[in-house]
This record gives sequence, C-alpha cells and structure tokens, in this order.
Amino acid sequence: MPLIKIDPDAYSYTESRVKDFPNVTAYIAIGGVDVGKTSFAISLSAYLLKMGYNVLFMDLDLGQSTIGLPTTISLGRASLDGEDFIRIDLVMSEFIGNNTPDGLEPLILSRFYKLLSLVPEDDNVKLVVDTCGYINSPRALGYKRGIIESIPDRLTIVISDRPWAKRFVDYTPGKRVILEPLPGAKRRDFQVRKERRESLLKEYFSTNLTLFYASIYLFYFPYPLLSLKECLTDMLKYKWTIREEDLNGLIVGLKDRDGRFLGLGRIIEMTGNNLLLETPVNFIREIRFIELSKIRVDGQYKETGKLLIFQKEE
Repeated sequence: MPLIKIDPDAYSYTESRVKDFPNVTAYIAIGGVDVGKTSFAISLSAYLLKMGYNVLFMDLDLGQSTIGLPTTISLGRASLDGEDFIRIDLVMSEFIGNNTPDGLEPLILSRFYKLLSLVPEDDNVKLVVDTCGYINSPRALGYKRGIIESIPDRLTIVISDRPWAKRFVDYTPGKRVILEPLPGAKRRDFQVRKERRESLLKEYFSTNLTLFYASIYLFYFPYPLLSLKECLTDMLKYKWTIREEDLNGLIVGLKDRDGRFLGLGRIIEMTGNNLLLETPVNFIREIRFIELSKIRVDGQYKETGKLLIFQKEE
C-alpha cells in the first residue's frame, strides 16, 4: 500500500495541461528515461480523484516500480490521503523478472493483458498507465504500440526532451499530445536507479524470512512449462543451457497453482534437483511454481549481474 507524496510543481504543471485533454477513459504516459512520466501519472491520478473519478493506476516500469516490487508490473486502486499524498492499494502484480523489457516484450504484453482485464468498463473509472523509458529501438516502439492499441478510449501523453523519443509520436496510434519534461525532471545516474532497486529488495526481504527446499516445476520466460532438471541440462528442443552456479542469488517469482503471483524469493543453493530458497512469503505451502528472473543479488541484496544463458552448439 504505497503512500506517495504529490509533487506540487508536477501537479500544477499537470493540472494546467489536463484541462486541454479530451475526455477519455485511459491515459498512458510514455517517453524517455527520467523525463517525469511517473510524476505526471501520480499528479494526473490525484487530479482525477479530486474531480470525483475512481482511478486505477497501472505501473509498467520494471526498473523503477512505483507500486509493486522490482521486476514486476502491477495494477492498483488510487485514493487521496489528505491534500499532499496519494495512496495506491495493490490489486494484482505480475512477475516479469528483469529491470528492463529488453527481450521480454511478448511476455510483458501477455501479462499486461491480464492486468487490463481487471479494469471495469465504467464511465466513472479512469485508468492511468505509467511506462518505462525503454523506447529507443524498433522493437521497443512496437512493444509500446502494442500496449497503447490494447487500451480502448485512450490518450497517449508523450513526454520527451530527446529527438529519438519524439519520433515515437508518429508511431503512436489514436489521440496523443506532446509535453515537455516536467518541472524538476532530472536524468539520474544508472547507479542511483540500481541502488533504489536494491534498497526496495533489501526492505522486502528484511523480515519474516522463511527457508524452504523446492523440487517442483518452474517457468522460465522464453519457454513453456519445464521441469527443473530440463532447465539445467542441455535442452535439445530449445538449444539453451543454464549453468547451475548462475542460479545462486537469483531472484525468483513464486506462484500458486492458479498462476497467481505470491511474492519474490531468492535462491540460496542447489542440491541435486532441489533448490533452497528464502522468501518473506509466509504461506509457502501454496507455492506450486517458481519463475526464474534475470536478476541476481548477493546476501545484502545488491545486484551481482544477470542470469547467463548459453546457446548450445549444434
């Protein structure tokens, strides 16, 4: 249940522009890195709440998640908490397993559809979508277009200070507006963003840790359901291999038998075909599936690299 402070300058800027927007049911913020997309989305949500609408907030920013855990996408229900804060109650999260969409665009789209299916068709409900700054490749443009086209009655807000981001305007279907970066928007160093993710992971894993062994089926994003043994040996059908040592420290998504995301875990070691994991999830008996991420962290939850996957030589 994140409680987020409303930036007064961002809110004032957003309020002045929203008055010129067409009346639609969904608003999607896209643009480059650190141009103010999240500040705009939060401010817009607050404005719509003050106008008397029910607001759902969709967070598609994997690297700098606002309402969910790092490596996830989430849907939440927004409400005002006084004049200065907005509260977002989590409705559902979907595990993706990376801090950028690179290479995982089809997976993100499929799980985005699951979140979108929870948005009711109601004239009094407004959807605000925050996205990541990953747009500087043809594949990224197609991925963003797929998101935009899937949302009915939407307005796309392109926030940009770079020529390559402005090119996306021609790629954006339907209604759209262009905004300059929000007041106070500042490009953050990669290390700053990385440290923020690490602090969120450390906070998440800081209490009520449970250790458990698992010898169950898992998902790995490019593939259908595979057993652990199949994932760790030469998979002739897919021609990929994963080294056992690269599993240590890997963040994983934990799911129940219906595929519902329960929370994150971290692989401690592997013994035979069994994985030893730690997790703050306190109902481990419900866990039926483990989904591998790309992110590996050490005992202090600092990122130590990504899962290495090798293509098998024929």
